[in-house]
Amino acid sequence: MTLADTLFPKEDAKTPHHGLPKTPAAGQDKAQAQAFNWPAPPFAIYQSPQSWREPEECDIEGLNGAIRRCLLITLDPGRKVAVIQIEQSKTPVSLPFSQFLRITLKKLLHPQEISTSEQFSDILGHRAIVDYHLQLKNSTKVSGLTIGCVETDYGLFLFPPVGQEGTIERVFMPHEAFTSFTLGSHIGKVLVDHQIVTEQQVEQAAEEQNYLRNRKLGDYLLDTAVLFPEQLIQALAQQSKMPMIRVGEALTLLGYISDDQLKLALEKQKTERSVPIGELLVKMGFLTRHDLITALARKMGYPVVDVKQFPIEDAALKKIPMSTALRLNVMPLMLRDNMTVVAAVDPTQRKMLEELEFLVQGRVIATLGDEVQIRQKIRETYEKFGLHHNVVDGELDLLEETSAERSSSSELLESMELNSGDEAAEEEEKAIEQSDNTLVRLINTMIIEAHARGVSDIHVESQPRRAKVRIRFRKDGMLSPYLELPHTYRAALVARLKIMADLDISERRKPQDGKINFSKFSKKHRLELRIATIPTANGLEDVVMRLLASSKPIAMNKLGLTEVNYTQLHDAISRPYGMVLCVGPTGSGKTTTLHSVLGFLNTPDRKIWTAEDPIEITQPDLRQVQINPKIDWTFAKALRSFLRADPDIIMVGEIRDAETAQIAIEASLTGHMVLSTLHTNSAAETVTRLIDMGMDPFNFADSLLAVLAQRLARKLCTTCRTSERATDDYVDELLHDYLHAFPEALRPTRDDMLAQWLHDFGSDGSLKHYHAPGCPKCMGTGLSGRVGLHELMSVNPGVRRLIQTGARSELVQLEAFQSGKFRTLRQDGIGKVLAGLTTIEEVRANSNA
Repeated sequence: MTLADTLFPKEDAKTPHHGLPKTPAAGQDKAQAQAFNWPAPPFAIYQSPQSWREPEECDIEGLNGAIRRCLLITLDPGRKVAVIQIEQSKTPVSLPFSQFLRITLKKLLHPQEISTSEQFSDILGHRAIVDYHLQLKNSTKVSGLTIGCVETDYGLFLFPPVGQEGTIERVFMPHEAFTSFTLGSHIGKVLVDHQIVTEQQVEQAAEEQNYLRNRKLGDYLLDTAVLFPEQLIQALAQQSKMPMIRVGEALTLLGYISDDQLKLALEKQKTERSVPIGELLVKMGFLTRHDLITALARKMGYPVVDVKQFPIEDAALKKIPMSTALRLNVMPLMLRDNMTVVAAVDPTQRKMLEELEFLVQGRVIATLGDEVQIRQKIRETYEKFGLHHNVVDGELDLLEETSAERSSSSELLESMELNSGDEAAEEEEKAIEQSDNTLVRLINTMIIEAHARGVSDIHVESQPRRAKVRIRFRKDGMLSPYLELPHTYRAALVARLKIMADLDISERRKPQDGKINFSKFSKKHRLELRIATIPTANGLEDVVMRLLASSKPIAMNKLGLTEVNYTQLHDAISRPYGMVLCVGPTGSGKTTTLHSVLGFLNTPDRKIWTAEDPIEITQPDLRQVQINPKIDWTFAKALRSFLRADPDIIMVGEIRDAETAQIAIEASLTGHMVLSTLHTNSAAETVTRLIDMGMDPFNFADSLLAVLAQRLARKLCTTCRTSERATDDYVDELLHDYLHAFPEALRPTRDDMLAQWLHDFGSDGSLKHYHAPGCPKCMGTGLSGRVGLHELMSVNPGVRRLIQTGARSELVQLEAFQSGKFRTLRQDGIGKVLAGLTTIEEVRANSNA
């Protein structure tokens, strides 16, 4: 039979967590033995604690009271285990403190230079031997005598006397074994022995003490209202641990009603489903309203705050306007770690809490307060801190009247019952209307803040059932959370955005797109948003809004083009006719680049027509046309119209189909400069894509002048950017990436490339490694803004011949390298890394090798 079989009951032995842990290595046990000292009694006559050197024989008492003899190797307080060796076993095992009651060493400890009981009594007297009382976790009480004790953070060391000469046993009890410990006689027994009180008085005091220990939190709080912030924080921590019970059960347990009265009320509720059980009990005369409110407070455990004496913090008042406080009948109390604490007449109202959380953009905790005190304190406190100026007196009266009607006891009881009711009742919760003032302010604030942050897109994501609506912002290509709203705002939020964009709010099965002119809703902000709604699962809709830049276009020399690329692009757009394409994925800045080119070409002697969907950037003297496929006004039809309107330059927002591409090529061959965008991955692939769309290779080869592929990489924050001398490994890594893109036959040597870099980017004869640790301006990311990566392929005679023969994109790119000026997106990006504009990680994330 093993130690586990002896010390632990059979039903426990089946449970995996009662098994003995893996034994530590012998070396570890030895180190632990040297580190541990078994304490001695706190008297000078005993030898001070000595380092534990050798295993000692001991008795271990298990949780079921069984005692087993074994060797104690050591105690390990850090891991809370006793390392023991069982009889007839060569391997030590680790026994957790939670699996035994006590360890008693069999070797007795003797005092120094004491041989008789009289000597021991003369030195210490009887004051050294005291009573101890332990309440074990298995509800057993243990008492005995000990010569002092030593209590540590992991357990208790006792020293029971053996005989009268001071010889003692040494006992260890882990904290896991007992719940309470007292040393010396009970105060009640001492008082009785000295005839100060009677045994009957001691019993009465013990009963009172037991009652106070077992009081519910609600009982205590109702009698002693919270007056200080420290009290409130402690009470809230206790309240969060209280279990939830139903009102009827709470009233019965508290003795306010009998089981029969509860049954009668439940029977009546079957015919009056809308009336809460508590209200029915009051109407039936079984209960007073004061007792009901008391029971509700005890049931929920909400702290009761004395609003008149509690020190209100102005930070909390600034979070919640006075008008809202009066309307909801809440008193802001304090602000802690983005958590706002308020006193409310009904702290369980879910709709009130959701509105406050939405308003303060953080968590709101409600406590219980007196209705009259709250209403009086709101006006007084807001006026004291000068925060009442935005509410006129007439509005105050109206709000107070509305608040008083709303916070009736019937509504309080109804919300309490809903909180403990079934889920079906919860689903009946009234949704927010799209015209709700709070919702309107939210949407306006969200758009204004997104514009101020430099956000490019706003994503509104609806979740099924009662999950919150998630709103995220995309800035510099990265999505980040902005806000979460209760599910009750879901339908109203989407409907409001549709109304702002003049979309059909009744259509939820099909996607819709439109535009929001935000200046209609906020005269201070001239801003436009492109909006798209997308039906999702469970009959819901998502909304994505793109903020359109209505400012002036970026100057062409500010696009971040290298000197070689700028010269080639300048030469291409300076031709009298032909086609220049800007390609890349959605959001790579193609439209911005084309408008920069148009800004360069926009002179009084030129007529420029643009066809866009939507018009994102406006420029004076450009004739800009909005495409509308709903009325069959397409890019192809707009192009045909432009050709009859005597243009010099035509810009097509996007070539989406073969018809548009064919007309654009024909326009470029008939004496017009055509600019357009296309969704392809690289400059060379653009040629293959258009030929696959059915374009005549000969016409296309004659019309195409240049293709500019581009991406946007996040830029290093200029505020916190630092530099240091680049290591050889870092330079080798960049060289490998850069040279790998070249065709093998045209690849320069490593030394030649390094010499060119030192000439272009070097400082003090070396290259720099730039990085940004993060600062408040870049929100700790080290990245702020974006920089363009460009790949410009000019169409030379060699490339033109390959286009005419329908060659693969790899051969077209190889021929582009032959010019000596072509560089890939990755190579252009590495140049910007060396210049300290971005990081190699960003370049790799936005370009192929």
